[in-house]
Amino acid sequence: MRGELEGASAQSWLESYRWSDFADDMFRNVLRFDSVSSIDFSDYEGAGIVADIGSVLPPGLAGRFDLVVDGGTLEHVFNFPVAVANLMRLAKTGGAVYMQNPCNGLCGHGFYQFSPELMYRVFSQDNGFAVSFVRIAIGNSLSIEQSTSVQVYDVCDPARLGSRIMLSGANPAVMMTLAVKTAEVENLFDSAVIQSDYAVKWSNAAAASLNWKGRLLEQAGRLLPVIPRMMERRLASVRNRQAFTRVR
Repeated sequence: MRGELEGASAQSWLESYRWSDFADDMFRNVLRFDSVSSIDFSDYEGAGIVADIGSVLPPGLAGRFDLVVDGGTLEHVFNFPVAVANLMRLAKTGGAVYMQNPCNGLCGHGFYQFSPELMYRVFSQDNGFAVSFVRIAIGNSLSIEQSTSVQVYDVCDPARLGSRIMLSGANPAVMMTLAVKTAEVENLFDSAVIQSDYAVKWSNAAAASLNWKGRLLEQAGRLLPVIPRMMERRLASVRNRQAFTRVR
């Protein structure tokens, strides 16, 4: 019964939502949070905490929140490593961080577009987090939220797949990440954040040469250049079923 009531609340909120409305009512009435706080660089939209997320935050905020949400801010913050570390510190142990940011086809929306590789490496066990999911939503509008048709895919960890996961396409994509805080780590990013395929190469220099598949593809490419181009397009798309699993 409770699930039905919550579902009805969610549907009611969605029906009454207007583009650019704040999400406070959703957190309170649909997700049942007792309180909602917002952090912003200025108070022009009534933020409860006025602070620069890309700098040192005021004392007393660390470990205070059950859920920390970036609904599309960090791509606009120049000092990304400091900003994302602040999000991670705001969450209490057992709490979570949710991020939703541009991934592909939105150049100019902010300073940055992000990759699944970055999220998996940032929210690592060494930094006291476990990734629940990294998903990509592909829409047909520059505002994904206003798209009439959205496809959503789970994205594999490139370290688990053993190769880079790339995405290239005509439609814009937004990445959604949910990570649970499992431990308090005092010095975040004390160890360098390294792209997984480089970490493997640097730890095993003897395996740097092409394997038999790579050599075969290289030879085929000399004879028929169209073959590697076709394979590249497939690997860098959601048709790469090893990397992308459709969930919606």
